[in-house]
Amino acid sequence: MEFEFGAVFTLLLTIPLQAPSGERLAISDLLPTASGRFWVADAAAAKLRVYTSRGEQRATLDRHATGVRRPVSLAALQGRWIAVLDGQLPSLVILDEAGRELRRFPLPELDRPHQVCNLGDRWLAVVGSGWGPGSGRLVHLYTTGGEYVESLFGEPREAERTCYAFAAAAGSALYLGHSRTDSFAIYDVDARAVLSFPNLASRYSNTAVQRPAAKVGLRGLFATSCGPLLAMSGPAGDACEFRYDLYSLDGTPVALGVGSSERVMGVEGSLFYSVKTAGGETVLNVWKLKYGNGSPMSEAVAPGWLKPALG
Repeated sequence: MEFEFGAVFTLLLTIPLQAPSGERLAISDLLPTASGRFWVADAAAAKLRVYTSRGEQRATLDRHATGVRRPVSLAALQGRWIAVLDGQLPSLVILDEAGRELRRFPLPELDRPHQVCNLGDRWLAVVGSGWGPGSGRLVHLYTTGGEYVESLFGEPREAERTCYAFAAAAGSALYLGHSRTDSFAIYDVDARAVLSFPNLASRYSNTAVQRPAAKVGLRGLFATSCGPLLAMSGPAGDACEFRYDLYSLDGTPVALGVGSSERVMGVEGSLFYSVKTAGGETVLNVWKLKYGNGSPMSEAVAPGWLKPALG
């Protein structure tokens, strides 16, 4: 049975994102910060854009300001810093909220990295392509100071070079999925234990997204510390239709086949952030999962910047 996105999530807020005149906003990743601002990685323009909670663009940081040549992914660190993954060099750059560089470290173990995750403010997990210096490993763990820890998860043998792995972090657990495998893996860094559970979406044909000519595969993983794990599937490229499958953090299915044109880009606490472009305008939507009775979000879990908007 398929559901609409609004049947599973409650829309809390819609924020139009402004773009400079003549520029097209291309969002590679989006990160909400504790101050209420949103950082956007625009890999196509090689820029970092900083927005207020009203959607006003307050800063544009290019490679001359940050040294980042191709920002592809963002992660919050210690609640006040931003870890920026440079997919071209490759390297990780740690910035403060003013955009000042605090430190950087190269990633010689990786080739073409595309995602960074924060595991409990103790490790940074960087997802690569599985090719090149990484010797076929997909995920590489570092301390937050840049010390290399280990490399995990081999590239599926039958995978094409255009396939991708995606990760999500919840506490000290790292969730990993690949666009060419039929299961997800859970790696508990503290216990050094690996579990797996089936990717139920892989059992559906491409007709789950009504573009049979396009290759449908995993396009992202997102998790909150209390659940759920959200798996996003869809065709490659500038997809306009997505399928979402929700699992509890132990792999139990919660809701399958949630169809939407919303593209989830980030998670903060119990909130999910998605972007949607229509008529040349890009909007950021803030959602909360409907837990059973669909009651509104309590003040206890609402970020401070969002409370006035909800009130």
